[in-house]
Amino acid sequence: MTAGKESSILRTNSASIDSAILRGVAISSIALHNYCHWMKGAIFENEFTYQSWHVSKLVRYLAHPDERLPLQLLSFFGHYGVVLFVFLSAYGLEKKYGQSGDKVPTLPFIWKHYLKLLAMLLAGNIAFYLLNLRLHIFEFSWGFVQDALIQLAMVSNITGEIFRPGFLGPYWYFGLTLQLYIVYRLLLFRKHWAICIGFMLLSWYVQTICDPAGEAIHYLKINSIGHIFTFGLGMLYARYGRELPKSSYAMICLLSAVLIWFTGLWFQSWLWTPLFVCTFGLSLIKLFPTWLNKVFTWIGGISAALFVSHPLVREICVDLNKEHGLGAYTGLLIYIVTALLVAIVFQKIIDRVSPYLLKLAKH
Repeated sequence: MTAGKESSILRTNSASIDSAILRGVAISSIALHNYCHWMKGAIFENEFTYQSWHVSKLVRYLAHPDERLPLQLLSFFGHYGVVLFVFLSAYGLEKKYGQSGDKVPTLPFIWKHYLKLLAMLLAGNIAFYLLNLRLHIFEFSWGFVQDALIQLAMVSNITGEIFRPGFLGPYWYFGLTLQLYIVYRLLLFRKHWAICIGFMLLSWYVQTICDPAGEAIHYLKINSIGHIFTFGLGMLYARYGRELPKSSYAMICLLSAVLIWFTGLWFQSWLWTPLFVCTFGLSLIKLFPTWLNKVFTWIGGISAALFVSHPLVREICVDLNKEHGLGAYTGLLIYIVTALLVAIVFQKIIDRVSPYLLKLAKH
């Protein structure tokens, strides 16, 4: 069987994902999480390390919840939107490149995807630094320029400096994404499924031998090795996923939610939580009513702009909430509306910048 026919069969048999809807869910989760975990009394997540007292605090809270329950759940679980983005990245790459018969030269592939990420990162970084200079949070200096160059080169993950004051926290994801693109093209592109499984298990094993709350697991989680397990899931789903009846999606969604909770209770099982986050997200969007699909499709369409702009809006809204003592839900509503409006503007900027940068990929 020729490669073209084989890839055609795979495209026919594999399950389809409405990527825009899932991106909308993922970015909504991230943006809401990044606001809610700055609330006074917020229950912190286990994202880069595993700290059991965070779980204990959540369990104690759930025994006596208050009106802020949805916000606390977003604070603790919302960061798993990153897992969905990693999954979608692998799914999209495999559908576009892995299952085509086209040649994909390594360096042009990496350069093109770096420039696509740079278009988003430039828009966010320029706005971030202008805002902080305007507010006199820090002054222009050589260190300022150095920080900007490190972030624009997307190597702040490797240097381990992603949480310094001169860096905008969520932008660590750009470095991670670039690393995963490189890993995909060099190690996983059109390779046998067993190779993919092997790297997934390696990613899992290396994390199992780390101190749950130590620097090593933190470093792995901000770099590609800590996410290859999820990335591999996206690749395999793109190749072998199947459509299921709606009743099956309902069962998978419920079971996945239960398993997300229980696997999060212990460090070793927590390493498997991303698997159930993916099955939860995939099944959840199959259960959405039409009107909700339209909402998340629209949000998914501006997900890149919302990702780079929401940290700026959050910074302002959190300060506004502290200064004026707004109610939890009033502050959240102001944040949501403002973040969406700013994202619409940012999307127009990214759409204008991106074509100019992508021209460089052709030279």
